[in-house]
Amino acid sequence: MTGPGDGFAIVVSANAKRGGRRVAAQIARALPGADVRLTKTAREVDAWLSGLSKSTRCVLAAGGDGTAIALVNALHRVNHDLPRMGVLPLGTGNAWAHVTGAPKLYMCLKGLEAASRPDAGTLPVRRFGLIECEGVLTHFAGAGWDAQILDDYRTQVSQSKGPSKLLSKSVYGYLAACLLRTVPKTLMNARPHVIIENLADEAWTITADRKLLKLAGVGRGSVLWDGPASVAGCATCPELGYGFRAYPFAERFLGMMNIRVYDEHTLGAVANIPALWRGQHPLRGMHDWFSKAVRMTFSRPVPLQIGGDAIGTRQSVEYRIFDQEIELLDWRGMPR
Repeated sequence: MTGPGDGFAIVVSANAKRGGRRVAAQIARALPGADVRLTKTAREVDAWLSGLSKSTRCVLAAGGDGTAIALVNALHRVNHDLPRMGVLPLGTGNAWAHVTGAPKLYMCLKGLEAASRPDAGTLPVRRFGLIECEGVLTHFAGAGWDAQILDDYRTQVSQSKGPSKLLSKSVYGYLAACLLRTVPKTLMNARPHVIIENLADEAWTITADRKLLKLAGVGRGSVLWDGPASVAGCATCPELGYGFRAYPFAERFLGMMNIRVYDEHTLGAVANIPALWRGQHPLRGMHDWFSKAVRMTFSRPVPLQIGGDAIGTRQSVEYRIFDQEIELLDWRGMPR
């Protein structure tokens, strides 16, 4: 079938915050020419991708960051070469969707309808690097408080009932999980020590006036950091969702990932939440590098999150920049 949405393929997560059969039906009605599929498992996504038409212009994930990252990994498994991709914001954090300017769902659908017209021209895109961590391709990953907050946040959501469940899924719920669940835990435990070893041929940093600076004499095997860390992670996307600019320089160096360490104590971090949220720089306790590969070794097992999913504890983690970049639909440049 051809018509509005022709050339677009959209996978809808049945597990997204606002996903499910109703949203899939809404998208199919608005874009009858699109290939829309509601899925629950990775196997279903792989099977659907294997049957897509070669004329597909863009594959979109309707869900949150988990859905988007699952689609990236499925595209790599099925195609190896990553096609153009887009994100429809239906999840909780929606980091990629927010960074690429995705509006409300109905406005996204209008944009896709306009972009499917014969005279619409080339789709606007932005390029992002990808990080490989434990065999998963992602746009951010980290160990420490960020992973603990995500774990506490999901626990809070699962335990909420009735009207409070809607509030618990908002940015206010995220902050509540941080202040009421994660902070007390971190006050009970000293910060772990971490050694960050550079596994690439070079490394860069960023100066107080936001200029990139190559580190002289720093190569493979050099130690970038040897000290305490409340959060230590990597990203190619500046946000973690909800507008939280945890890695404000992640897009400054395409082809490398932004490595960050925050070494402040718990109460200092709480006092600095507004500055941390908007990505203020310079900021006491925050340290930045850029590299293609690093290994982080902690003094004790710490919580790890990959793409916003808490996956348990690790004492050593390797992060590597993937050899392909991905083109994401830039909603700000879509036809109206």
